[in-house]
Amino acid sequence: MSNNLPKALVKELIKYQSRQGRKKADFFLVEGERCCREALKWSSDIRYAVHSEGRSLSEVIDCSFPIYCVNEQDFARFSLTENAQGIFYVIGRPSSTSLKLEDPFLLVLDGLQEPGNMGTILRTALATGIKEVAITRGTVDPYNPKAIRSGMGAQFQMSIQVCEDLVSLVKANNFDSSKIWLTSPHDGVSCYDSEFVLDGGVLVFGEEGGGIKDFAVGRKTMIPMPGDVESLNVAQAATIYLFEAVRRSSQQ
Repeated sequence: MSNNLPKALVKELIKYQSRQGRKKADFFLVEGERCCREALKWSSDIRYAVHSEGRSLSEVIDCSFPIYCVNEQDFARFSLTENAQGIFYVIGRPSSTSLKLEDPFLLVLDGLQEPGNMGTILRTALATGIKEVAITRGTVDPYNPKAIRSGMGAQFQMSIQVCEDLVSLVKANNFDSSKIWLTSPHDGVSCYDSEFVLDGGVLVFGEEGGGIKDFAVGRKTMIPMPGDVESLNVAQAATIYLFEAVRRSSQQ
């Protein structure tokens, strides 16, 4: 364990504070004991850990990577959370992988902008057995610090592919358009209808405000809402769809 964080690492952590710096970085930060524990179990590329003086490390430190201790003032300078939790890992950013299509269906996130929604959806997807996700370019970074916290480290167990847009994703994988389900607030086949079949298909959620950008590639589906509301939060909607898929599979 070292009390001296090398100057090169100090510089990269300071650059990481800016949005532009995070976009250029080949690593991401995982903060807090809970998320660090998940990273320790599932990530193979933890580069180093940083903790504040006086912090009890419990089981989140491993001797297989460098560990640096800094004073509380410096730790607060590097941390991206309002209430710094005293420990973070720096982890190499995974490269986008090709789709294996081994899950019952493919989950696609098209243009989501809120990192909290991203993390919540990934955590929910993992809870339902989904381990592969495709996101279109322009979608919020799934390794955004807030997305990591909201997902409680679900990202470490998932394979995430970035594609240009829905059209290129469909063409590259020869998906049947009749099995591509595009979520919509009020139009389309009910998610509770027997016509709505997810197995072997694709389920797409769009950006929080504007929704899915291109409905031409598949069929619309919606959640029946007897109440007078315009729409549900996308993470709430994803939870309903994903656990409806679990309910159906349990009845087979």
